[in-house]
Amino acid sequence: MKCEKGEKFSHGNLIRYGTFDVSPAAGILNYRQGIFEGLKEYRTEERSILLFRPEENALRMKAGADRLCMTSPSVEQFIKAVKDTVLANKCWVPPAGRGTLYLRPLLMGTGATLGVGLSTEYTFLIYCSPVSNYHKVCYRYAFYLQHN
Repeated sequence: MKCEKGEKFSHGNLIRYGTFDVSPAAGILNYRQGIFEGLKEYRTEERSILLFRPEENALRMKAGADRLCMTSPSVEQFIKAVKDTVLANKCWVPPAGRGTLYLRPLLMGTGATLGVGLSTEYTFLIYCSPVSNYHKVCYRYAFYLQHN
């Protein structure tokens, strides 16, 4: 999804993963005007796919965007984009207990603005990749308090 400075994001669409053009004067490249989030989607033994609190990620991105004076997608747009991305890539969600589908939402200042100031355009996108479990063994720690 793209929007101009001062406008709201409109409806986005799904496109194949690939490169996209960004101006060398883009705010994300020169002034770090960008935010990322990370979400994991899990498959259950019943083959359902679970999203863990995507609204929290949406609210965190919105709060960060407000601090950076960036236009951000609404919470509803964020959640819809996450769900659409997961459904379009559900074949990549690993079986239960064998990993997750990692989603990386990005909000970037992509307008060409060479000079101190806000970007003239913002881009919101989500890409994903299956990932394996980081920890092969689940450790259980027990702490004992001993009184002398």
